[in-house]
Amino acid sequence: MTSKNLQELMKNLQVFYKCPSCGGGYRLNDITFLGKVDDHCFMQLSCQGCSLPVLATVFLNEGGHLSGVAATPKPRKRRKTTPSDLRSGEKTRFARMAPISSSEIADFHLFLSSYKGSLIAQKAPTRKRTK
Repeated sequence: MTSKNLQELMKNLQVFYKCPSCGGGYRLNDITFLGKVDDHCFMQLSCQGCSLPVLATVFLNEGGHLSGVAATPKPRKRRKTTPSDLRSGEKTRFARMAPISSSEIADFHLFLSSYKGSLIAQKAPTRKRTK
Protein backbone atom coordinates (compact mmCIF):
# COMPACT_ATOMS: atom_id res chain seq x y z
CA MET A 1 0.00 0.00 0.00
CA THR A 2 1.44 3.33 -1.02
CA SER A 3 1.19 6.51 1.03
CA LYS A 4 -1.10 7.92 -1.70
CA ASN A 5 -3.48 4.97 -1.21
CA LEU A 6 -3.35 5.44 2.55
CA GLN A 7 -4.22 9.13 2.20
CA GLU A 8 -7.09 8.24 -0.16
CA LEU A 9 -8.33 5.67 2.33
CA MET A 10 -8.25 8.14 5.22
CA LYS A 11 -10.07 10.81 3.18
CA ASN A 12 -12.77 8.28 2.21
CA LEU A 13 -13.24 7.31 5.84
CA GLN A 14 -13.44 10.98 6.80
CA VAL A 15 -16.01 11.81 4.12
CA PHE A 16 -18.26 8.75 4.24
CA TYR A 17 -18.27 7.72 7.89
CA LYS A 18 -19.95 9.35 10.87
CA CYS A 19 -19.77 8.33 14.49
CA PRO A 20 -22.39 5.61 15.17
CA SER A 21 -23.03 7.04 18.64
CA CYS A 22 -23.38 10.81 18.19
CA GLY A 23 -23.32 11.24 14.39
CA GLY A 24 -20.27 13.51 14.47
CA GLY A 25 -17.79 13.59 11.63
CA TYR A 26 -14.14 12.56 11.74
CA ARG A 27 -11.15 14.77 11.04
CA LEU A 28 -7.96 13.39 9.51
CA ASN A 29 -6.30 13.68 12.94
CA ASP A 30 -9.02 11.38 14.36
CA ILE A 31 -8.07 8.49 12.02
CA THR A 32 -5.13 6.25 12.88
CA PHE A 33 -3.64 3.54 10.68
CA LEU A 34 -3.14 0.47 12.90
CA GLY A 35 -1.69 -1.96 10.40
CA LYS A 36 -2.21 -4.21 7.40
CA VAL A 37 -2.68 -7.99 7.20
CA ASP A 38 -2.85 -9.48 3.71
CA ASP A 39 -5.48 -7.39 1.89
CA HIS A 40 -7.00 -5.86 5.03
CA CYS A 41 -6.13 -2.53 6.63
CA PHE A 42 -7.11 -1.72 10.19
CA MET A 43 -7.93 1.85 11.11
CA GLN A 44 -9.09 3.40 14.37
CA LEU A 45 -11.50 6.32 14.21
CA SER A 46 -11.80 8.33 17.43
CA CYS A 47 -14.80 10.62 17.77
CA GLN A 48 -14.00 14.06 19.18
CA GLY A 49 -17.63 14.54 20.22
CA CYS A 50 -18.25 11.48 22.39
CA SER A 51 -14.83 9.72 22.51
CA LEU A 52 -16.21 6.50 20.99
CA PRO A 53 -13.39 4.48 19.42
CA VAL A 54 -14.35 2.68 16.19
CA LEU A 55 -12.30 -0.03 14.49
CA ALA A 56 -12.60 0.05 10.68
CA THR A 57 -11.49 -2.97 8.68
CA VAL A 58 -10.82 -2.06 5.06
CA PHE A 59 -10.43 -4.60 2.27
CA LEU A 60 -8.07 -3.60 -0.54
CA ASN A 61 -8.46 -5.11 -4.00
CA GLU A 62 -5.52 -6.41 -6.09
CA GLY A 63 -4.42 -2.92 -7.14
CA GLY A 64 -4.28 -1.82 -3.52
CA HIS A 65 -7.38 0.34 -3.87
CA LEU A 66 -10.18 0.69 -1.39
CA SER A 67 -12.82 -1.98 -1.90
CA GLY A 68 -15.01 -2.05 1.21
CA VAL A 69 -15.15 -0.90 4.80
CA ALA A 70 -16.68 -2.52 7.86
CA ALA A 71 -16.75 -0.33 10.93
CA THR A 72 -17.33 -1.82 14.36
CA PRO A 73 -17.84 0.47 17.34
CA LYS A 74 -16.66 -0.61 20.76
CA PRO A 75 -19.77 -1.83 22.63
CA ARG A 76 -21.16 0.58 25.20
CA LYS A 77 -23.72 0.06 27.89
CA ARG A 78 -26.84 1.98 26.99
CA ARG A 79 -29.31 3.27 29.49
CA LYS A 80 -32.71 1.71 29.17
CA THR A 81 -35.46 4.23 28.70
CA THR A 82 -38.88 3.71 30.14
CA PRO A 83 -41.90 4.83 28.13
CA SER A 84 -43.76 7.66 29.81
CA ASP A 85 -47.46 8.34 30.07
CA LEU A 86 -46.90 11.99 30.97
CA ARG A 87 -48.60 14.61 28.86
CA SER A 88 -46.84 17.62 27.39
CA GLY A 89 -45.62 19.93 30.17
CA GLU A 90 -46.26 17.48 33.02
CA LYS A 91 -42.63 16.47 33.36
CA THR A 92 -41.59 20.09 33.89
CA ARG A 93 -44.48 20.75 36.28
CA PHE A 94 -43.70 17.67 38.38
CA ALA A 95 -39.97 18.46 38.41
CA ARG A 96 -40.76 21.81 40.08
CA MET A 97 -42.71 20.13 42.88
CA ALA A 98 -41.12 19.18 46.18
CA PRO A 99 -40.68 15.47 46.97
CA ILE A 100 -43.74 13.68 48.33
CA SER A 101 -43.66 13.65 52.12
CA SER A 102 -44.53 10.69 54.34
CA SER A 103 -47.56 12.57 55.69
CA GLU A 104 -48.87 13.04 52.13
CA ILE A 105 -48.51 9.30 51.55
CA ALA A 106 -50.39 8.59 54.80
CA ASP A 107 -53.15 11.07 53.82
CA PHE A 108 -53.49 9.43 50.41
CA HIS A 109 -53.66 5.99 52.04
CA LEU A 110 -56.49 7.19 54.30
CA PHE A 111 -58.25 8.69 51.29
CA LEU A 112 -58.03 5.41 49.34
CA SER A 113 -59.03 3.20 52.26
CA SER A 114 -62.18 5.24 52.97
CA TYR A 115 -63.17 5.75 49.31
CA LYS A 116 -66.04 3.69 47.92
CA GLY A 117 -66.62 3.54 44.18
CA SER A 118 -64.61 3.86 40.98
CA LEU A 119 -61.26 5.62 40.95
CA ILE A 120 -61.42 6.26 37.21
CA ALA A 121 -63.62 9.36 37.50
CA GLN A 122 -62.22 10.42 40.88
CA LYS A 123 -59.48 13.01 41.18
CA ALA A 124 -56.82 12.54 43.83
CA PRO A 125 -56.27 15.30 46.40
CA THR A 126 -54.22 18.11 44.89
CA ARG A 127 -50.73 19.06 45.99
CA LYS A 128 -49.92 22.71 46.27
CA ARG A 129 -46.37 22.44 47.56
CA THR A 130 -43.50 23.41 45.31
CA LYS A 131 -39.78 23.52 45.81
